[in-house]
Amino acid sequence: MTAVIPAGAGRRLALPGRSAIELVSGAEGGYGVTVRRVTIPPEDGSIAPRGPHRHDGCTEVILILEGTGEFLGPDGNWPVGPGDVIVVSPGEPHRTRNTGPGDLVSVCFFPVADLATVTAEAGGPAA
Repeated sequence: MTAVIPAGAGRRLALPGRSAIELVSGAEGGYGVTVRRVTIPPEDGSIAPRGPHRHDGCTEVILILEGTGEFLGPDGNWPVGPGDVIVVSPGEPHRTRNTGPGDLVSVCFFPVADLATVTAEAGGPAA
């Protein structure tokens, strides 16, 4: 079924060190993919930096929309900014941190309907 997801739609998620809106997923319309808009605030020392997470058995594609940051993966660290695309292999621990003065905003795509079943934060399973 084709659908247009209007701006402002989606389910808000509370994730460590970032906020996310799940726009598309099995829970949000019965789709076989998950799409999230993720916002990471500037690192100002008010919250502890979050650790890495991973998606077992699932690739993640991240499109940076706004801000500047750094992608940290097992093979190194890369600066990222608007228009950059990051492809994360299944099971690779990774995190994206904000290095700029404003929010770092991205859209993350996953080829699974229920991301919670394949995601683990550094401290264990996560939603």
